[in-house]
Amino acid sequence: MKILKAKFIILCNESLDILENSAIAFSDKIEKIAKFDELINEYKDAQILDFSDDIAMPALINPHIHLEYSSNKTTLDYGDFLLWLRSIITNSNKFDNSDKISDIQNAINTQLRAGVGTIGEISSFGLSASLCAKSAIRTIYFSEILGSNAAILDKQWDGFLSRFKAANELKSDLFIPAISVHSPYSTHIDLAKKAINLAKNSDMMISTHFMESLDEKLWLEGGSGGFSKFFKEFNNLAKPFYTPSEFIELFSGVRTLFIHSVFAKDYLNLMDKSLHSIVTCPVSNRLLSAKFDLSNALKNGINISLGTDGLSSNISLNLWDELRAMLITHSDMDLSDLAKFAIKSVTINPAKAMGLNLGQIKVGNIADIAIFDGFDASDSDQLYINLILHTKSAKSLYIKGKKCEF
Repeated sequence: MKILKAKFIILCNESLDILENSAIAFSDKIEKIAKFDELINEYKDAQILDFSDDIAMPALINPHIHLEYSSNKTTLDYGDFLLWLRSIITNSNKFDNSDKISDIQNAINTQLRAGVGTIGEISSFGLSASLCAKSAIRTIYFSEILGSNAAILDKQWDGFLSRFKAANELKSDLFIPAISVHSPYSTHIDLAKKAINLAKNSDMMISTHFMESLDEKLWLEGGSGGFSKFFKEFNNLAKPFYTPSEFIELFSGVRTLFIHSVFAKDYLNLMDKSLHSIVTCPVSNRLLSAKFDLSNALKNGINISLGTDGLSSNISLNLWDELRAMLITHSDMDLSDLAKFAIKSVTINPAKAMGLNLGQIKVGNIADIAIFDGFDASDSDQLYINLILHTKSAKSLYIKGKKCEF
């Protein structure tokens, strides 16, 4: 048993309550939250963790990251989604490369140093599986399927299935296999249906990029826009595999993270609020597309989380940098309200989205706890704002009650 005392404990419950000068008793789960004197009397043999000047809160959750794209600084083009996509294709030989292992490991370490206890890793090549499985970090490991060429669907499925099975062999309580359907513009309907059925039969969650660009929206709605020219370079008879509503319908009854959804405004009402959520990535969206309409999504009752995406469309994988980008990007929202929501978007919201017993300091929850340098704040609003503005790394991190070295 451990007892952790802190100046502030941010519970990250729905009302975002903050406890002052209190303590948490925990093993692999949180056992009790009370005043320090009460806990040491109850748990007399507990290890004492004294963070009396600091802030304790749930370990952060980064629900969308591409660790395998951690080696591409300055190799890609930004400012437009199709411009970026063409540069990805041009440089594709640089990504599926085992020489990138050290960069993947550094990216995992970046997460731990920031106080992230759980990641949602999108794996295109299977390169990150063993590193994530060996790491202290909890990983929801999304093996990704894509392919639009009807002539080679069996080959593409077999390649995906090989990676998926390899990931499944690593399954543990900290390495949780899942499935990613890349996007509606890149994944043939036959592949998508097979992958979704596999997820349902395996009781796994799914991630999918959706409505990331205006060109994608125009393509799905009417076969027009930039994707029309792009695809006809490969196939003059190319047409969309789905309408936006048909694509969303495929994910009926399965827990799904819809990534980006920048241009999904007209389709939010089709999402299942009990199973479907959105992950927004402000820096990536700015570099490739446009700003996500966060206010509208919240008005529609959609559960929204924050992710870093990968270094293929970001300059940092530190989740605190992404939190700061959220504060700057969404200038239409009240700053204090936005700061509170931002903290939820990396704790309780992704935990709900991913069906994890995490994300808030609550009795019975898994003991994923991060400690950050404390400071004086005039009120709770300023505590949230300043925590985001000035935090770069964790002082200490516990995942499932075990201290992590980073």
